[in-house]
Amino acid sequence: MNLKYGVNTIKKLSTLSKSLLIALSVLGIGTLAVASGQIPAISGAKTSDAVAIAQSKISLEQAVAIAQKTVEGDLISAEFDQNDYMEGGEYEIELIDSGMEHKVKVDASSGKVLKSKQGKMDQDDLAEYNAMRQAQKTLTQAMQKATQSVGGKITEAEFDFDNGIPAYEIEIAKGMDIHKLIIDSTNGQVISSQLDDDD
Repeated sequence: MNLKYGVNTIKKLSTLSKSLLIALSVLGIGTLAVASGQIPAISGAKTSDAVAIAQSKISLEQAVAIAQKTVEGDLISAEFDQNDYMEGGEYEIELIDSGMEHKVKVDASSGKVLKSKQGKMDQDDLAEYNAMRQAQKTLTQAMQKATQSVGGKITEAEFDFDNGIPAYEIEIAKGMDIHKLIIDSTNGQVISSQLDDDD
């Protein structure tokens, strides 16, 4: 009877060990998927911009071309926005035509124009636009330079002043990192390139 009790205990222990091994394996795979960015760490958590844009089928450059078919005008900014708590996202493209600002939203998966609206430019926007028009290099050229420098997918591109110098600010996702580049709008040279810790 004592021997029978020992055999049953070993069988139970063996089953318990198997269950524990399976549970630890599942936990390990789940942890690996979270660490690789395949699924958010917490149910409903937001995926990083780098992961979200890597999964999008349409690039920012393609979204700009789609928006410019909808509205002819000068490109002043383009940005990837991921859908909160979901995979996918959209691009918001800003163009200027005849003193009017046009915002065109393009789906990052299908390339479909989701929304287009226009409005009058305020004085600050108009002053910035006029400064951008004086630049020797375009925003599109700055995007090409940034892509050549880092590789990856552009998440944001806009005209700005960097310490008083008219420049383009470009953010590029490469792997799990976001790189922020400042491109001189007069000569197209990279002023600075660094990892962005904000994402």
